[in-house]
This record gives sequence, structure tokens and C-alpha cells, in this order.
Amino acid sequence: MADLTSAVEERAQRASLLTYRRGTTADVPAFRALGEAVVPPTYGPIDAAYAQRMLDEWWVPERFEASLAVNTHLVAECDGEVVAMAAFGLLSRSHREFPHVAGEREVMWKLYVHPDHHGRGIGSRLLAEVEALVEGDELWLEVVEGNEQAFRFYAARGFTEAERIGDRAWPDDVWMVKRLR
Repeated sequence: MADLTSAVEERAQRASLLTYRRGTTADVPAFRALGEAVVPPTYGPIDAAYAQRMLDEWWVPERFEASLAVNTHLVAECDGEVVAMAAFGLLSRSHREFPHVAGEREVMWKLYVHPDHHGRGIGSRLLAEVEALVEGDELWLEVVEGNEQAFRFYAARGFTEAERIGDRAWPDDVWMVKRLR
């Protein structure tokens, strides 16, 4: 019983060291480091070339600086180190084209937690913060086909699959949506 008590106390202490805040351009190097920690193990088993493409196109300073100018970024820190991040904003402000979408959407573009910090509720807390800040009635997101861990995470939090988009060169994008209000 003492081992269980000390484990619970240790987890509570670790959780209390977490801080949450808005991301800034000063966080860009930490975002890149987070990407290097999460992208290969998450997407490499699905498609190694796709994982590298993600790092090369979406986890670079220029992309983060452009995203920070138009999207909201939230970070979780532990002892001053960024251990998780989320980014969301309007689809119309994206740097990609979405010809299959009619109308506007609020989209969560990223929600990633460093593998060393999984299981601490950080992703759930960031998602709740994003949901509280969304102005519309729905929150959309994309999950890469084959990323079952992410699919299960979002489904358990009320997201449902709305559509699949594929171009045959890369894994399909599975769009999920959650009605917020």
C-alpha cells in the first residue's frame, strides 16, 4: 500500500509542476523539438516518407511563425520545458487548400504530447482548453488514417468521423468533428 500511496503522491506532484499558457514565437524551437520527438514514432509506422514530409513541411520555423500569426497555440510546460502543444484556428486561414470543404470550420491543427509525458492527462487538458476557446458550435480536426491511438483518444472525447479525404500518394485524412454547444 505504501508503494501505491507514494506513486499517487509522485504523480500528483508531477502534475502540479505543469503550467499551461499561450504559445509565442519564442516557443518555435521547442515546437520543433516536440515534433522530432512525436512525429517519427507516431507516423513512421504508418508511412515513414509521410512522417518525414510532416517534419519537413509542418514542423519548421517558417510554418510555425506563419501559424502563430493567425492561429491560437497553447503549450503545456513542465519545469520550463514545452512538453505538449495544441494549435487551432479557422480553416480559411490555413496555408493549405481544402477544395472539398464548403463554408468555414474551426480546426484544431495540432495536439501533441511528448511521449515521456503520456498518461498524465495533458492532452485531455489541452483539448478542454481549446474547446473552451472555440467560438463556434463545432471543432474539427484531422487524423491520419492508421493513427489509431489518436482516433481512439478523440472518439473517447466525443469526436465522430465526418469524412475521409485521400489522394492515393499519402495516407488518408480522417476528418472528425465534435459538437460543442
